[in-house]
Amino acid sequence: MNFTSLSNDPLSYETTGRMGWQIGGTIAMGDQFYFEPGIFWEKNNWNLQNINPSIPEFKNDMSAIKIPIFVGINVIGDADDSNFHIMGGPTMRIVTDVNPGTTGKTKDDFSDFIFGMDIGAGISMGKIFIDAGYEWGLTNIYKDETNDIRSRGFWLNAGFRLKFL
Repeated sequence: MNFTSLSNDPLSYETTGRMGWQIGGTIAMGDQFYFEPGIFWEKNNWNLQNINPSIPEFKNDMSAIKIPIFVGINVIGDADDSNFHIMGGPTMRIVTDVNPGTTGKTKDDFSDFIFGMDIGAGISMGKIFIDAGYEWGLTNIYKDETNDIRSRGFWLNAGFRLKFL
């Protein structure tokens, strides 16, 4: 799951994140230090509330392919057993669809590629893992916006680790 908001609120609006989701996978290569590229299909959601309470709340949803490229370290434990790990690195989003909701913003209004930087930590217990992190948007999410508006968000992933090699 993820909770996305915006770095700067559009003029006269306040942004709040709504729960979204992602599904995908990564491949970790290495033991104590590792390289972990991945690919996810995700849905990010946020609300825009006008400062004037008589104007209705706007909702905007964006679907994207997210490609993280993490490096990490197993701080306690090892890659084959239970461990505590930290990771981080750049991410790229390729916007695939936008539900304009009541904002009127369509896929054409969004940047085709949105770049960010993630940092996170997690635990593995045998084959099961839970990772949590935060992403800072590095580029404007809108193409022709006069304000510099970037995504910000928390994410949580859980799943099973499979060993192939």
